[in-house]
Amino acid sequence: MRRLVPLILLAVVAAGCGKTSHSASPPSSTGTTTSVATTTETTPRVTTTLVRVYFLRGGKVAPVGREVPETSAVAFAALEQLFGGPSSTDRTDGLTTAVPANASPGSVTLVGGVAVVDLPQLSHSGLAQVVYTLTQFPSVRGVRTARSIGDTKPLTRANFEDVTPQILVEAPLPHEPVTSPLRMHGTANTFEATFDVRLLDAAGRKLLQQFVTATSGSGTRGTYDVTLTFPDTATPRWLEVFEPSAENGEPLHKVRIPLNG
Repeated sequence: MRRLVPLILLAVVAAGCGKTSHSASPPSSTGTTTSVATTTETTPRVTTTLVRVYFLRGGKVAPVGREVPETSAVAFAALEQLFGGPSSTDRTDGLTTAVPANASPGSVTLVGGVAVVDLPQLSHSGLAQVVYTLTQFPSVRGVRTARSIGDTKPLTRANFEDVTPQILVEAPLPHEPVTSPLRMHGTANTFEATFDVRLLDAAGRKLLQQFVTATSGSGTRGTYDVTLTFPDTATPRWLEVFEPSAENGEPLHKVRIPLNG
């Protein structure tokens, strides 16, 4: 077993800022000129990585973004964020967690594409959060826990279809600043693999409504990746996805994600 290899999703660089301090000689009674020495201290540049952390919205997994210091153990850093629980903003957005507040993740190692994690006892929903958080990284295809080492197959997202929303939006993430064109992608399991997406402004006015088709549906989860184009002068405040009812067109399985702050 070896430590989890670096998994870099997105680097965000914060530029360092200068800070100046002054030191002066005591005043001279002879009227000589006082010299001033100036030194500059530069704050080291800090590089961070954006990771997804999966909490629960209405009992179904839902990703949020977290920035962590760049590290070779980025999967463990993502788990630490998960076990830290939802922020006050997350809770305002209706997000919860099934991971106990007093729990903490153990070590994470990668063995043949499977993340082996030392975890406390978790519920089915809590395990779903862990599996979704770890399998966001391309090199992790499954998860084993200390309690599931003897199982034939590692846990994957397919084991948690019951706690996955019919339409899972992986991007954009909640409160992400967005402009046109906006890329939206994720997975879906809807009737005939179709659903609708719309963008609303702060006043609830519709900026866009678009029909989306995933790669599969009607009982089989597929993927989707679409580009949304809206006027440059518009500022979307909400992204909504839903499946129109075949009976009356009413939105089913609706997910509402806040954007732009």
